[in-house]
Amino acid sequence: MKGTDVKLVIQKTLYTSDTLKTQNRLNMPLNQLETDEFLTEDERTIIESDVPKENTIEVSLLGPTLEMYELKMELTMWRLPRTKNYVLKTNWYRFWLDNKRRLQEGSKIQVWSFRRDQQLCFAITCVEKPGDVF
Repeated sequence: MKGTDVKLVIQKTLYTSDTLKTQNRLNMPLNQLETDEFLTEDERTIIESDVPKENTIEVSLLGPTLEMYELKMELTMWRLPRTKNYVLKTNWYRFWLDNKRRLQEGSKIQVWSFRRDQQLCFAITCVEKPGDVF
């Protein structure tokens, strides 16, 4: 894989809204992030742009099967009245559908960032499925 600069971005519960075809996105509220130091200055400038359709970065996604997903995602920022959210969108629903046995609604997941050939990538892992007993 040869990934570098690995950082835990967020640990969150996978909610219904994260699994809906009509939403087609994974929501990562800024106030729940473990770190926001995973973007370069150039990437941060793009993401924080107020120009729609110009504030996205194409990223690759490593799934819970430890394989890079064949379709690219887009990372963007949504500004809501009370919060800001990083959002993985474009092909998210297909990714979730292809991995729904491992990423069930109600699962606790972790999103990790890393660099591969200087390009921003994310990895998604399930740390607890609904009903798991420890």
